[in-house]
Amino acid sequence: MRRYREVLEEVEVADGAPAGFRWRGRRYRVLQVLGHWHEEAGWWRLPDGATRQLERSDLWRVEAGPDGGVYELVRRGPRWRLDRVWD
Repeated sequence: MRRYREVLEEVEVADGAPAGFRWRGRRYRVLQVLGHWHEEAGWWRLPDGATRQLERSDLWRVEAGPDGGVYELVRRGPRWRLDRVWD
């Protein structure tokens, strides 16, 4: 498993779930959603005492092609990122 946390260039959504995405110039089609869960909104206290608000996150673990790999996608508000890839 590798962690990337990179912004996705484009995400196609169907029925509220990712159906395809573009990462590093390459197009991936979602073959199967393996899991979907939420991380609720919250906050963190920074070392200087200030607080940082975090939006709710929606996470999907998907099998995607052309290689049939397993990818974890995260949506926070309108932004999508690729978080992890299982080789």
